[in-house]
Amino acid sequence: MDGQPQVDASKLSTSDQKELNQFLMNEAQKSTIQQTVHYLSDVCWKKCVAGKITSGRLDRTEETCAQNCVERWMDANFAVLKHLEALRGH
Repeated sequence: MDGQPQVDASKLSTSDQKELNQFLMNEAQKSTIQQTVHYLSDVCWKKCVAGKITSGRLDRTEETCAQNCVERWMDANFAVLKHLEALRGH
């Protein structure tokens, strides 16, 4: 055991169970967002940053590439979500 008190969820009130479920869903969404940002950063970094950053900034070409990489990724995700919503509507 890690010293943390254990909570028996079955003994929680209905409102507390709903609040706990909402908290867990929010934490799962945060984790997904963090994983996505990490993945996107990795992909766009590998694609766009050719050498070492010596000035503390990306050069103009790297910055433009990174911006385009992120924007295309966002466009693709929005297109997939829109398509899934359309499928759900049928």
